[in-house]
Order: sequence, then structure tokens, then C-alpha cells
Amino acid sequence: METTQTAGAMAGELAQKLSQLKEFSRADPDNQRLARECIDLALQTGDYAFALDRLDRVLAGSPQDLQARFDRATALIGQRQYAVAVAALNGILQDKPELTAARINLGLCHYCLARYAEARVALDAAYSAGDRSAQLLRLLVSSYHHLGLLDQALELADANSQQAMTDPALAGVYALAYLDASQTSKAARWMTKALAGNPDSVDGLTVQATLNAARMLTAHAKEQFERVLQLAPNNGRAWVGLGTLALLQRDLPLAKSHLERGVELMPGHVGSWHVLAWTHLISGDLGAAQKLFEHSLALNRNFAETHGGLASVAALRGDTAAAERAIKLALGLDPACLSAQFARSILIARAGDTAGASRLIKEKLSTLSPGDGSLLSRTIEEAASRL
Repeated sequence: METTQTAGAMAGELAQKLSQLKEFSRADPDNQRLARECIDLALQTGDYAFALDRLDRVLAGSPQDLQARFDRATALIGQRQYAVAVAALNGILQDKPELTAARINLGLCHYCLARYAEARVALDAAYSAGDRSAQLLRLLVSSYHHLGLLDQALELADANSQQAMTDPALAGVYALAYLDASQTSKAARWMTKALAGNPDSVDGLTVQATLNAARMLTAHAKEQFERVLQLAPNNGRAWVGLGTLALLQRDLPLAKSHLERGVELMPGHVGSWHVLAWTHLISGDLGAAQKLFEHSLALNRNFAETHGGLASVAALRGDTAAAERAIKLALGLDPACLSAQFARSILIARAGDTAGASRLIKEKLSTLSPGDGSLLSRTIEEAASRL
């Protein structure tokens, strides 16, 4: 609390100082030193409109002023005019390609526009130039993660662990990457670092909630996912997490509502489509479940759980041949594919061996340790208990 009050007092002092400098600048508009001080303080306090006004005046007289051009791009980023900032930064880099800060800011703009491939190009160049700042690593690891390049993301995290020890935001990015790579012990370690440095770390809370949900600590998980949405209402992972918890509590309408919001926000996240598909499967709407699994297949044809989900739909429909083909595909991609084992258990039960089917699925579910079960695994576990 004291730190927050101190920061607030400092911000107030800076704003007051800027107000005074504005008055001086109006009285002496040609004073370049004063103009420069005004711009620096305006950028520091977030008065981007004023900064842009002053920078436009500077650039009208000195259009090649590199510092002014860079500051203008910074102000545009502050106003979230990312596309305009991209054009400005590209112009700067044409004249000064070795300016690493411009490459990082260019990567930031592309990242904010969800152009992760373009962000990666700019950020890779900054990393290759030797930059190892926490800001760069946050953006680069997260860009790799968004692009599905988890191996590369984790390679960067492993090689640059020291920076995350003192940067909660970077620790949270690392935690999320390790979580999706199923390296839960490392995810938990970085989650702890992130939350110790910032109790409102969205990434840290998301990882904490996901791990708690997998451990079936549902009350804690629900509270943490809800806190994430208070901080970031458009966080798709939190919506999917709450949807999964609703499913485990057997509130299927609420589960569908939350999960649909989640996939709307994360249309490229295959696992979220899977959980929504399983929710329809559990509801008995096999047609909707099949369409959702097929949509997942269009996103990634090499994800074993998608083929296992389609096998489960076919098995429930009594289409043994289609189920066996999909099971073979799923197990070829991942011999431990849980949804394929679920489909096998259905076929075994339909053949009359209900005890054998029960033994199979219980055996496979028993391999899930309390800390390692994913939300998808818990969803399949719920399906097994319902069907």
C-alpha cells in the first residue's frame, strides 16, 4: 500500500511539473531545450496527445530528427495507434537498422495487432543483436507461444531464466509456456515468482487457477479465474477455465456459455474447442460434438485428442469401423491419447464387456497425477463418469 501511495505521489508531482513546463513553453515556444523537456515528461506521464503535438512541431522544422521520430512512434504506441506506429518505426529502421529499441517497439506493435509472425521477425532480430531485456523476452517468448512454437519458446526461457527472477511479467509468460508444454513443476515455479512480485499477474493467476482445477481444487480455481476476468475481461483462458469448472459441476448450460465465449476470444486454441465439443458430447448432442471436433481438425490435423474425440463420437453412434480408424490415427500420434482410450472403452462396452470397459478407462485415468491432469483430461474424466 505504501509503495502504491508513493508511486501515486510521484506521478502527481510529475504531472504538476509538466503543467508548469507547458505554461513556460507557451510563453517561449521557440525554446528547443524546454520543448524537449516537455516531450520527455509528457511521454513519462502518459500525456501522449501533448507529446504528439510538440513532436509534430519539432519534425516540421527537422523532419529527420531521429529522437523526435522515435518519440513520436512511442506516443502513437501509447495511444494504441499501432498500425501508424508500425509505419513510423519501419521508416526509422530504414535509416538506422541497428536501432534495437525500434525493433523491439516494432515487435510490440505487431504483437498488439496479433500479427505474431511479424512480431517474431522484428524481435528475433533484436535478440540476435544481443538484446536480452525482460521486455524483449516477454514479447518473443509469447510470440513463439502464440505461433505454437513451444520448443523454441522454452529454449528461450531456459536460456534466460535470470531475467525472470526479478520481472514478474516475464515470470508469468514463462509459467504459461511451461504449462502448455505440460511441464507443470516449472510452470508452478514461475507462477510462484510471478505472483510473489505481482499478486495481480494475469498469467500467474491463470496458471495457478489451471493447476488448481487440474488438482480438483475447484473453489480456489474458480476464485482465481474470476479474478483474472476482473483484471482482463477478454481473457479467453479464464472463460474456458470457468466453463470447464461448470462442466465438472454438471452445469452444462453455463459450461457451454462460458466455453463459447472462450473460443470466441481464442479461435485458434484447439484445446478449448475440444472442451466445448466434449460438453456437447456429454449433453448427448453428438452432431454438434462432431462438428466441433471437425473444426478442431481443420485447425490442427496432427492433434491426437481430436482424432480420439471423433472416435468417441463414432463409437457412441455405433459406427465401429469409423471409431477404430480414428482410434488408430489417434494412438499413432500419441499412444497415451486419453480420448482414444475412452472411445475404446465404449466399443468394449458395446461388445458386452462393460466390466472390461470400466477397467480400461479407470486404469487410464489413474495415470493422471493430481498435479498433472489438464482441464481437457478432467473433461474426459467427467465424460467417463456420465456415459
